[in-house]
Amino acid sequence: MTGRGVILGLAAAPLLGGGAAQAQDWADHALCSPVEPALHAGAFAPADLAGLRAAAAAIPHGTGRFWRVVAPSGAVSHLWGTMHSADPSILALPDLVEQRIAEARIVALEIDPVLPSRAAFDARRVRRDWYRQDRLDGPPAGLHPAVLDWIRQRTEGLGWGRGAPERLTPGALAEVLLSDPCDDFSAGVLPVQDGRIQMLGLIGGATIAPLEPRERIRQYLDSPGNAEFAVDFLNVYGAYLDPGTSRAERATRMALYLAGELGLMLAWDKAVVSAVLEDGGATLARVNRVLLDARNQAFIDTARADLAEGGVFLAVGSFHLPGQAGLIARLRRQGFTVTRIPLPGEAPP
Repeated sequence: MTGRGVILGLAAAPLLGGGAAQAQDWADHALCSPVEPALHAGAFAPADLAGLRAAAAAIPHGTGRFWRVVAPSGAVSHLWGTMHSADPSILALPDLVEQRIAEARIVALEIDPVLPSRAAFDARRVRRDWYRQDRLDGPPAGLHPAVLDWIRQRTEGLGWGRGAPERLTPGALAEVLLSDPCDDFSAGVLPVQDGRIQMLGLIGGATIAPLEPRERIRQYLDSPGNAEFAVDFLNVYGAYLDPGTSRAERATRMALYLAGELGLMLAWDKAVVSAVLEDGGATLARVNRVLLDARNQAFIDTARADLAEGGVFLAVGSFHLPGQAGLIARLRRQGFTVTRIPLPGEAPP
């Protein structure tokens, strides 16, 4: 399953340069051209749909992408779960969602990928802090052998070469992995859904409010003391680069998203990563505690003052919404009234 439900839990900053090369030839137009969203039961193998639905039923707030958020002051905002994909079926937002974006005072996103200055552009272009000082020591220790090979294919396909795991810092390597290989063909032409939301917000006159600095994840992974977590991160995101990804999987993933079945997507995500890493989901759980649980509270802390005034359209990866540590449950525990807004085509609660 390529790209964590197409990176549902973590926004990817656009990468400069680098087209798909032969090393990434499994992610070709036959796989990546726009697909008709539809559920294919066989796409879940080796997991089975009935078992995944049972696991999903235990995840609180696992259905629904769009939520009304009312602050204790009575001010109204909205929460939307995104899919970080440039597929046309994902870019086509529901009319009501576009209307709320157009009306928003603030559009809050995980990051703001727009560079703030010429100096920031130059730093991004040169990327001096992306390179390891200890590159003779080999790739980060602890990478699953299959995952390391898939990462090498991906970095070669993006022009970084098969030796990128030896040359790039873990954080830089992670950032390279955040884009879906199927979005290579439209990179720089079509935005992912988050980028389209930002564009609509700007057109409507909203202030764009990032919930965290764009470099935060990369810098966290490269910070002293976080080496083990960085390897966990690379193992999880590398697991999504399985060359065996099928068109039926892509169609099924998009169908589940459009139906708002986020809990089922989370359960499937665990099954996919567990099958590759053969660890019963332990690595994914460690990654989610940082990338989802901890960031969820940080997002609320950042947005709290704006939510108190209302008029916020808060758009984050869909995996941030469900669960006891998800945004919906956390907002409710912190005094907000959060109510689902059902959309056409979505599953019932």
